[in-house]
Amino acid sequence: MKKFINNIFVLLMTVLVGLSLTACNEGDDLNTDQYGNEIALNSFGPCPVLRGGTLYFYGSNLDQITEVNLPGADPITSIEVVASGAHSKISIQVPAEKCDTGLVTLVTPKGGKIMTITPITYREDIEISKFYVGTEGTLTGNVGDVLTVKGDYLNLIHGIVFAENDTVKEENFVAHDRYTIQVAIPEGARTGKFTLTDAAETPTEIQSEEVLVVNLPTVKGISPETVKAGQTITVSGAGLTQIAGVKLVGATVDSSLFISKSAQSLTFALPDKAGDGEVSLVTKSGISIPAGSITTVVPSNLSATPSPVKNGAKINIAGKDLDLVTGIAFPNAEGQLGSVSATKVVAVVPEAAQGGDITLSLANGKTVTVAYKLVKPTVTGCNPASLIAGNKVIIKGKDLDLVASVTFPGETPQKVSEFIANNATAIALTVPAASSGTGFTLNLKNGETVEIASGLTIQAATDPSVSAINPASATAGSTITIMGKNFDRVENIYIGSYKVTKYGSRTSTTFTCQVPATAETGSYKLSFEGFDDTRYEVGTFEVVPAEVDITACCFSEDRSKVMSFPLNITWDDSGRFRVQNNVTPSLKDLKLAAGTSKIIFYKTGTGQIQFNDPNWASLITVADWNGDKAALEVVLTQDMIDWITGAKSDGWSNTSFIVQGDGLRLMKVTILP
Repeated sequence: MKKFINNIFVLLMTVLVGLSLTACNEGDDLNTDQYGNEIALNSFGPCPVLRGGTLYFYGSNLDQITEVNLPGADPITSIEVVASGAHSKISIQVPAEKCDTGLVTLVTPKGGKIMTITPITYREDIEISKFYVGTEGTLTGNVGDVLTVKGDYLNLIHGIVFAENDTVKEENFVAHDRYTIQVAIPEGARTGKFTLTDAAETPTEIQSEEVLVVNLPTVKGISPETVKAGQTITVSGAGLTQIAGVKLVGATVDSSLFISKSAQSLTFALPDKAGDGEVSLVTKSGISIPAGSITTVVPSNLSATPSPVKNGAKINIAGKDLDLVTGIAFPNAEGQLGSVSATKVVAVVPEAAQGGDITLSLANGKTVTVAYKLVKPTVTGCNPASLIAGNKVIIKGKDLDLVASVTFPGETPQKVSEFIANNATAIALTVPAASSGTGFTLNLKNGETVEIASGLTIQAATDPSVSAINPASATAGSTITIMGKNFDRVENIYIGSYKVTKYGSRTSTTFTCQVPATAETGSYKLSFEGFDDTRYEVGTFEVVPAEVDITACCFSEDRSKVMSFPLNITWDDSGRFRVQNNVTPSLKDLKLAAGTSKIIFYKTGTGQIQFNDPNWASLITVADWNGDKAALEVVLTQDMIDWITGAKSDGWSNTSFIVQGDGLRLMKVTILP
């Protein structure tokens, strides 16, 4: 039995224990600043409070309170946090017995104590003597059944809060007087104790001692169990008007989308994104009820035509339930759906697609595959069928427009990607001078290859030819190795108009030489000059710019000293730096190009670099969060170049740019013109 006195609610202002109770202030987490970061109690209520009712505390950071002590009662550690932070609110359930009038103590995590100035008092006249559903002694009911609550002074009660806070207000009571409340169990109620409330702003509440059991809906079955997206599913059972939604794998269906609903059945359309697995009914009180499992339909009886099909042509996929398809992918290439119906899907085979299985994807994440074959080029002959390397040949056949390049045999394979002419029936090209042997390989645009074992015989050329250059590009003054054959007929090497004068070694198949130091950056024809002054164009070579080490241009933020490398980059002056353009090497003299020139930060570690102009405007941030890069690069824009070369200026510092960041250890900084 629970009772309380029907008095006016009093909100009691409290403070931390003062000089008269200093022994209670044991923790350093107490503070009289009620809106600071420490724990403070401002008030509590209602007072008087119900025995067995809810007591609230208001203050700051009360969510940290670990224990509440009421006079005569055991310590209470079951504390509900209603609100936390500077304006916090917590509540406890007052014991029905063994609690006396007196000061309330709140205990902090560090053992400090906060004590109210005003004592707690109790109301003891309202009581719940019993409750039942239907007939006395029955504590179990269905939604809609009438709950009868018996007691005294129940006329002071203006609402009943069922489990999960589904409140029935007084105007919806079936009957209400001093001794009795009758109310229909609401749809949102679930099994648990219920609470009587006076519905005040700070309510007086009393909770039932026993649990009201609310029967849940029951499910008899789900049909069909194998279902197609968009098809209607029927769930049969009892009490299904309580259902607020259906939860499936990958999708949910709100009750507003139900096709029909009654106490015995509900129907809904299966969402496109629903997958295989369990189906659950969710009641209005939030409880999930298993309803069975489903298997979703996928397209079947699939076939692809034509077979084989050519890259770039349409492919037709026939079958059943193909209207479920939302995406298509080919080996080595994503596809795009053309048209989709229940019996056919049409798409264009991408140029990069390879042979194998086409994958059809559905909205629910499931996939199906269908095998297909691709057209491959065929060769009917070569004209001439035999030639000396370095001469032209016409390869004849079918579907040769699928070919991206041709590789010919030799001491090292020789690939030709530039054709004189090509179409579906012929390819005209020049056989590389370094080639020799029989047959060739067609390299297709989709990455596949077709080996042609015969039909062309290539005799080795007597003219000098190049099979490889290592490296393929280099800076002026650096050493390169040229490989090929018939080099014994070569007297001189030219890179454009620059004559090579320094050699490391010369054989009939290899030259090791130095790129002329005066060669300017650019792409040049590589040519040999024979002893009879005959010129042989044997390829191309690119002279690339050399990196300029600008570590000596990196100064401290106040420009008083050159930064020492290696350097741990930071966001403060200890590790950030200015790059100056008025020292050696002079950045103003560099020939830089937007989109190609770059600044390179050689580094170790993981982290980021922020690249700023002299006015601290961030231009770009580059990062390596995996730690797998030896350097981070910034490709220069014209705006960056203007700052670096001094075309733009902050007017006082000769700064080109400012660098800061974290996590990285910089080894050096360079510019690649």
